Amino acid sequence: MKKAYRKALFWICFVLFAVTTPLAVFYSQGYRFDAYKKIFVHSGSITVKSTPSGINVFIDGKQQKTGSLDIINNSITINGLRPGNYNLRLTAEGYNDWEKNIEVHSGVSTEFWNVFLVPQNADPQVLKTQSVERYFVSPSSDKLVYVAKRPKGSDIELYDLKKDENVQLFSDENTSFSDDELENAEWNNKEKLILNPVFRNEKKDFLILDADQNADPLFLSQIAPPYNPDKARWSPQKEKDVYFTSGLDEGNLKNLYLASLDLKNITLISEKIRAFDISSNHIYFLKENNILYKTDLAGSGEEQVTSSSFPIRDAGGSDCRMIVYDDDRQAIITGDENLVVHNNGKENFTEVVTEGAKGIQFSDDGKKLLFWGGNEISVMFLRDWDVQPRRKENEVQQIVRFSSPIANVFWYRDYEHVFFANTGKVKIIDLDSRDHRICSDVLDYNSEKFLSSYDSVNGIFFYVDEKDNQRNIFHFAVPEKTGFFTR
Repeated sequence: MKKAYRKALFWICFVLFAVTTPLAVFYSQGYRFDAYKKIFVHSGSITVKSTPSGINVFIDGKQQKTGSLDIINNSITINGLRPGNYNLRLTAEGYNDWEKNIEVHSGVSTEFWNVFLVPQNADPQVLKTQSVERYFVSPSSDKLVYVAKRPKGSDIELYDLKKDENVQLFSDENTSFSDDELENAEWNNKEKLILNPVFRNEKKDFLILDADQNADPLFLSQIAPPYNPDKARWSPQKEKDVYFTSGLDEGNLKNLYLASLDLKNITLISEKIRAFDISSNHIYFLKENNILYKTDLAGSGEEQVTSSSFPIRDAGGSDCRMIVYDDDRQAIITGDENLVVHNNGKENFTEVVTEGAKGIQFSDDGKKLLFWGGNEISVMFLRDWDVQPRRKENEVQQIVRFSSPIANVFWYRDYEHVFFANTGKVKIIDLDSRDHRICSDVLDYNSEKFLSSYDSVNGIFFYVDEKDNQRNIFHFAVPEKTGFFTR
């Protein structure tokens, strides 16, 4: 009897082993039994990388274990999900929820690499500034200059964010800062000198100020008295070299010059150009034939960059604005607000992308071009994007459209979200169109002349708003500082 019992027990264990082992192997390989289809299916997964990193993950309302944090890429993966549709919700204390309806596929991970949860309450700090009209932050965000409104002329002041100190750099009743919103003050590469577009005795000029006040204020026209400077930029390498254009009598063309503050001399770089821009090693300029050329920063070794001309109508040839990423990627807003893009990728693309463009901005990696105008924002993908969500080269997507004007548009630091201002609110919207694009309020503002900017390197959002009848500068951290995983 005992022998028969042992034999039966053996066969029972054998059968259980034979049945459960394949099931265990199937399970370990990601297979799950679909009770509806009555078959085994290869499961999928969800991968999330978020800011902040400490989040709660809910799938169809059920909280998931998130202990398996990938330290290398700071992501969370939820495995073993049957193919199908799910509701994915991410939460964190002090932040707005992030929620989308998603689809999980067999044997594939559905990935969200740029999830951003917006803080529920921004904590802006006010700087000791007053009557602010414009402001311009240094690249390190350690200092800023701002224009203070006066009954006559303009005061230009320096604010040191580290020292919390205010210093007046310039004041003159006969000199006023340019009221053209497209013109900005520019810091040189050492963050010591500031180039300011001004009107002096009702004539266009550029005022050079020393942030340390070791040198007296200097006007560009004092170095180049025969010329009438129209646009000016610092050299990215030599701290006292300035490139500028001067108008010609014939139409809207200009000559491009290099001015040396040290040598007090002027060098002609190119004649009869429409627009110019500067990269780290080259000067790019669009000639009257609408073909792009470049030289080195000394103005030598002129080369043709584009083989064909940009499609610019005669009416759009004046006041062109050009931004160059490299030899293969350039964008021009013409005088009649057409956006013309040259993108030499898998194909050599040069076309008018849209009309009514007001502003453009490349992503840091040059794979996307953000552009906007009036009440809408769009993005053009300049390279194939093989990470989810996938995009194609030269594909254009409208990101958002409102019935009222949009302003203060710029990239968030991951270049997958965009800040913008609309009807008293600063908002941020993601580029990921799966299910829907999440658009969240960041803060409210009061001023009709609201101004803002974002330092993506240091993660600081600056803005000008009215409080207690004063126009002050405020700033706060985005993303919030959260310790080890702060990005």
